[in-house]
Amino acid sequence: MRVAPRVLVLVRDAAGYGAALADALRPPRGLTRESSPLEIPLGKYGLDGEKASGELLSFSDASGSPLVSIFVLPDYKPPLAACVMNEVLELISSEATSTERVLIVPFITRSSGYHHEMEHATKTSPVLYGAEIGAANDFTHLFVGGTTEPPASLQLRSEPILCLLEMVRVLKMPTVLLVISGGQKQRKSSTVSDLEVLQCIGEHLAKHINLEFSKETVLETGIEQSPIVQEPWRELYG
Repeated sequence: MRVAPRVLVLVRDAAGYGAALADALRPPRGLTRESSPLEIPLGKYGLDGEKASGELLSFSDASGSPLVSIFVLPDYKPPLAACVMNEVLELISSEATSTERVLIVPFITRSSGYHHEMEHATKTSPVLYGAEIGAANDFTHLFVGGTTEPPASLQLRSEPILCLLEMVRVLKMPTVLLVISGGQKQRKSSTVSDLEVLQCIGEHLAKHINLEFSKETVLETGIEQSPIVQEPWRELYG
C-alpha cells in the first residue's frame, strides 16, 4: 500500500457529509482516481477475528505516484475507534516519502453541536474554521490561511476524529483540522445549506491539494444519511 504525502481522513458520519465529500473530490486532468477496499486486522488489540474496514482513495499522477490519499472510515465507537485510528497512523507513518507528510482532517457537523456563534454564522453563510494540530510547517500555515480560528468551546462529536487528534498531538505529526457547521435539516436529498457547506470546505481542500470539487456530484447523488443513535447520557456533556 502506497500512501501519498497529503493524507485526508474522512469519517462516514450519520449525516452523510463525510461520504459526500469523498465522492465530490475529483482528479484534475493528468491525475487518476482509484478506490480500493481497506481492511486492517485488530488481533493485536485482543480483538481476534475483528477487522477494521474502510475505503482508500488514491489520486496519482501519470507515473502512478500517489499525490493525495483519502482514508474513508466508518464512524467507529470506543474502544474500536482508538484501535482503528492507531492502525491508520501506523500505515501512514510506515510509508517513506521525500516530502513531509501532512494529515488533513475535514469535519462537518450539525450546527446544534457547536457554540452559539457558529450556529448564528451558519444562518447567513458558511464559516470555515481551521487549526494546526501536532507540528506545523509551511504547508499547514498556508492551508489554514483564509480560515477562522475555532472558538475555545468547539466540540467535535466524532469519536474517531477525537482519537486521531489526540494521537497526532502526541506524535507531533503535522495536521490540519478543518471544521464547518452543517445544515439544520436532515433529509436524504441535499438542502441548500448542505450544499453550501460542502462546497465551502470542498473547494478549500481542492485548492490546496490540487484536486477538484464537483458540485454536480453532490447534486446527482445527494447526501445519504443514516439514523443517529446516541446514548442519552452523551447529551449531558455536549
